[in-house]
Amino acid sequence: MDPQLKRGILNICILQLLKQNDMYGYEIIKILQNFFTDTEESTLYAILRRLHKEGLTDMYYSEMSHGPKRKYYKISEKGEGYLKDSITSWHEIETIFSKIGIFYSRAIKFTI
Repeated sequence: MDPQLKRGILNICILQLLKQNDMYGYEIIKILQNFFTDTEESTLYAILRRLHKEGLTDMYYSEMSHGPKRKYYKISEKGEGYLKDSITSWHEIETIFSKIGIFYSRAIKFTI
């Protein structure tokens, strides 16, 4: 998959996961590696750091009874807007694909 396209898709996927629940980085990575098997952990951590730096996520630490603190991510208000805009763009692309005869599986649905 084209790296630029993949990065955009990963942005949407990460923010969609965080819209559902706050999560720590390793948890997000393990979910996404089921779908993007050729993606390195370091790549996904870099995307998480960038999303946070851009203000699309917030971050907090949680104390664990055993082991080190976990860094949790949650979607920010700005991230909610970005996700909504991204999903709208995704649907526009689906419409274009459909109109020019490119068919795809609708197994995964993004909702606004």
